[in-house]
Amino acid sequence: MSDAPDQQPTFEQTLARLDEVVARLESGDVGLEEAVRLFEQGQALVATCRERLARAQQRIEELTGQGAPPEGRADEAPF
Repeated sequence: MSDAPDQQPTFEQTLARLDEVVARLESGDVGLEEAVRLFEQGQALVATCRERLARAQQRIEELTGQGAPPEGRADEAPF
């Protein structure tokens, strides 16, 4: 894997950055303008995490739905 600048951070990296933003805001050591900027950044990070979780959930549902036996044929193996 390369560290190309156009490569998006992973879900875990995004979540870690969100944790950092929250910690900075909770510390109370930032001015108003910085707090607003951090809040906006946090909102964007939350949206990104939610989107990725929704896509993952959809993919899991697709995968588990494909492996289910047809209705009325529960005695057949899904493969």
